[in-house]
Amino acid sequence: MWHKTLTSIGAGSQRNKNKAMAYSHLERANDLEPSDGHRVLREECPLHREENFDPPFYVVSRHDDVIEILKSPKLWGNADGPGVFYQKGGVLGSADDPDHARQRKVLREIFLPSKMRSLENRLKKIRDDLWKVFEKPGNGDFVDLFAFPFPAFAIAEILGVDPKDREKFHKWADDIVAGLGGGDLELVDKANLELWSYIDELVEERLMLMEKGEQLPDDAISTMTIAFSNGQLSRREIQQLGHQLLVAGHETTASLLALMIYRLSAEPELLNELKSNRNLIELAVEEFLRFDSPVQGLFRTNSETCPVLDTTIPARTKLQAMFASANRDPAVWEDPDSIRFDRDPKLARQHLAFGWGVHYCIGAPLARLEACLALEKIVESLTTIEVLEEPPTTPPFILRGFTKLNIRWT
Repeated sequence: MWHKTLTSIGAGSQRNKNKAMAYSHLERANDLEPSDGHRVLREECPLHREENFDPPFYVVSRHDDVIEILKSPKLWGNADGPGVFYQKGGVLGSADDPDHARQRKVLREIFLPSKMRSLENRLKKIRDDLWKVFEKPGNGDFVDLFAFPFPAFAIAEILGVDPKDREKFHKWADDIVAGLGGGDLELVDKANLELWSYIDELVEERLMLMEKGEQLPDDAISTMTIAFSNGQLSRREIQQLGHQLLVAGHETTASLLALMIYRLSAEPELLNELKSNRNLIELAVEEFLRFDSPVQGLFRTNSETCPVLDTTIPARTKLQAMFASANRDPAVWEDPDSIRFDRDPKLARQHLAFGWGVHYCIGAPLARLEACLALEKIVESLTTIEVLEEPPTTPPFILRGFTKLNIRWT
């Protein structure tokens, strides 16, 4: 049931100002098809005040309004955290300039196109090893068999951790991400402490190598350790950046891979189209990102009282910028609720699945590479894909994905 929890606020619409709509963003955010709720937001309440949370927060859902928030980082900042709770002392996506710019400068070289090219062959080997289970007809949980371990192994490669520790990383990432959507903060704290301790051990190993004059491994922990020795990062920032790379680089990509399989099962003609023209794979990845954005929308907090549409919002109010809704806005996208691989290539990357502006996802090149490698294998080897039961969606309402996806394949 929808509850009367909303005062609709539409720009210039007295009718919407005065009308209480039977709608709850929190109730609908984890629907199997959350885009149905996003349409309600765009059409009926482009500025939505969600009362089913303490404290209440706002949501913007139209493309232009989302962009307006994202292009004002001094007013709408990240320093209170990208989740619904107020969390201070973060890094990168949870920080503002100048700290954000300094941290991003250190990490930028990790995700350079040249780095991604050098990583591609290692990722192909990881992909091919995991894909062996799909070489014969069968059934199983695609999340468990491939969508989760592939990006987990990839982020392990980049960070410089042992791939056998992926189960630890899985548990830590799940608990941390759940906290962003209002989950158990005690579990978040426990996961953070264990993850930070693990990263500290890796940093200590590299500091010892530096002391001996030995060569460091070519990985992100080494890059950050060198930055620490040069005074560019603190040990605390290395812990937090490793944490953010894990969560952003693992959970969201796993969701994207599962969502791609889910859509190819529902629309087998899409798989056939890719089989007949494999040059479409990169464009297809962009379309899947637009259509099913794994990050539904992150939060910003305003530094001062300000207007949004025709409402004045008090300082330090949480507001969710709905990337996923913006990516289905018919004011920007023709036929937005269809997956189409014939969209203009010049527009293909203009979706907001990775955000926009100064906080654009630094790991986007890695996510794109992993998705292309996975889709290549899907197109090359699978003839049919059948989803066997309705998949359960991930609980944090800021994300979109499945906790499991049972499929049958040939």
